[in-house]
Amino acid sequence: MKEKILTLEKNLYKLEYISNKEWLEKIIDNNFSECGKSGYLFYKKDTIESLLECTEDRPIKIYNYEYKKIDEKTYLVHYITKSQDKIYYRTSIWINNLELKLLYHQATEFHEKIDLIEY
Repeated sequence: MKEKILTLEKNLYKLEYISNKEWLEKIIDNNFSECGKSGYLFYKKDTIESLLECTEDRPIKIYNYEYKKIDEKTYLVHYITKSQDKIYYRTSIWINNLELKLLYHQATEFHEKIDLIEY
């Protein structure tokens, strides 16, 4: 499950996936919310609309990926991304009710010195 969720997280940065509304509708839970790096809250509709506006892969790599199983259907992941010269600590909650769906995501600017290990 750890690798499957990592793959899904990576796919959310690839145009091949984020330009596919059907895929986004399937992978993002109806109760999804996100606290973006901007500090604003977004919901499923907002997020899908924003991702569909992308015209190329998002130049984001995943570092220091961590995975925790909360219960039989809930998974928590943390990882770091680097965008331009800024580093962000990201948290996602995935739920598995027959299919994996992204329930929550948060990106927070990260100022702590850390060694980055790419995944």
